[in-house]
Amino acid sequence: MSTDMKKYVDYINQMSGNILLGCDGFVDETYEIVQERQNQTEFSAIENLKDFGELIVERAGGGVGVEIVPKRRCEGGFGINTGRIAACLGLKPVLPGLYGEATIDPAYEEFKDSCALTSLGDPALTLAFEFQNGKLLMSDLGRVSNLKWADFEKHFSEEQIKDMFTGVDILGLGYWSLTSNFDDLFMGFMKQYETIENAPKRMFFDFADIQKKSSEAFLKSLEMIKQFNSKIPMTFSLNHHEIMELCSRIGVECAEATPEAIAAALPIARDKIGFDELVVHTPDFAVASSVADGEAIAMQERQTNIVRLAGAGDSFNGGYICASLGDLPIKQRLAMANATTAFFVTQGTGPNKEQLIAQLEKTADK
Repeated sequence: MSTDMKKYVDYINQMSGNILLGCDGFVDETYEIVQERQNQTEFSAIENLKDFGELIVERAGGGVGVEIVPKRRCEGGFGINTGRIAACLGLKPVLPGLYGEATIDPAYEEFKDSCALTSLGDPALTLAFEFQNGKLLMSDLGRVSNLKWADFEKHFSEEQIKDMFTGVDILGLGYWSLTSNFDDLFMGFMKQYETIENAPKRMFFDFADIQKKSSEAFLKSLEMIKQFNSKIPMTFSLNHHEIMELCSRIGVECAEATPEAIAAALPIARDKIGFDELVVHTPDFAVASSVADGEAIAMQERQTNIVRLAGAGDSFNGGYICASLGDLPIKQRLAMANATTAFFVTQGTGPNKEQLIAQLEKTADK
């Protein structure tokens, strides 16, 4: 066994820590779109998202009718998709969110024992259409968008909230672009650490599609979060589209979405927004810039036998969060997150410890 692999094996087998992720909750109804049907039971699906887009453009003057075939009804959202990875690796993340008003929705049944689900109401609905090279998500955001910190205070006692936020190692908050009250929720989270000495070692964000909101709202949120970075180091995770949008909005040059160009732009962008760490994930590589560790690139082989794409980015986030609980160097954190994603998209779930180690052994750029 190589020195690198021994480091991974030791880290994964000894990994421990407390993770709290909030606070959305979706049920994903996932479909594929029929391209051509051979008979009642056999059909070929549209595999390329671009082909579907071109079909819509081609028929824009009239109408588009397609046949959809259900693939699964399952959990969705930042909290559950990211927390799944920690749960599969033997941790028990605390996940306040929207999982069911009276009872936990069947979509979350498998998580009732492995995660600490605390539900504030019914989940939102996402219609997901999967292709081999991407996905189209259409969500009814009302329930998630309307969630406020006051709902926490109404649902939980002061003592329950204190217990929930005490002893947390990594705190996460997701989907800024889908949550109208994101800033309010963030400030509610931060309020829990005004008098508690053991603040988290890190806070993790996935803003999702930042194009959905104005630059004014985006910059306001960044400035608000920046004020707490000295107390709780902040990590901001983006995909290759989102990093280009971030750079455009804050005036940082990044001419193309290549690993080298992104690695050059990240420290400038990180310094400009005042975050401790920026992380970028793509199907082919991951890049990060950290105040303490500098920059790193971890390449990965693009996966082909895709089983599930919805949740791939969150799976990367879950792998990266788990890799950040200890003292792994930044490139190893990226490699561990890449391996987590590769396993998820080809197997449809998160890896356990043995499976993650086996996936890392196949990783080209450790």
